[in-house]
Amino acid sequence: MFINEAGWVAIGFVIFCLIAWRYGAKPFVEVLDNRAKQVQDKLEEAEQLRKEAKDVLNNYKRLQQEAEQEAKNILERAEEHAKQLQINAEENTKALISRQEKQAKQKINAAEKQALVDVKNLVIDLSIKASEETMKDEIDEKKSTSLILDSSKKLNLNI
Repeated sequence: MFINEAGWVAIGFVIFCLIAWRYGAKPFVEVLDNRAKQVQDKLEEAEQLRKEAKDVLNNYKRLQQEAEQEAKNILERAEEHAKQLQINAEENTKALISRQEKQAKQKINAAEKQALVDVKNLVIDLSIKASEETMKDEIDEKKSTSLILDSSKKLNLNI
């Protein structure tokens, strides 16, 4: 039997494959299994992180909705407060105007009364002056003395 170089290489290759298969397959499979397990662990970790991120995102969305609702509530309360302030201001203004009208009417009534008193006093003064003028012209001294005495007697009797 005569085997050339290519045959020996082929035989050596087959023997190498058998030895590699016999002694190298188990460590090679273990390496592949370890690598597969690492990949699986990383995938599980990635899935867990994705779930956590989704939970955090949902939490922030919920917080955002709550914040938006709170902002709406604050705006509604502010609008109600502004309306109440406007109503109070209108009521205060009406009360102020009413008070000022009342004061103005009181001042007008007081001025009318004072004007009536002034007119009466003026009429009285004019009447007295007119009476004095008339009496000076019509009554002489003797008559005036007798009138004064009669008036004094009547006053004394009334007292």
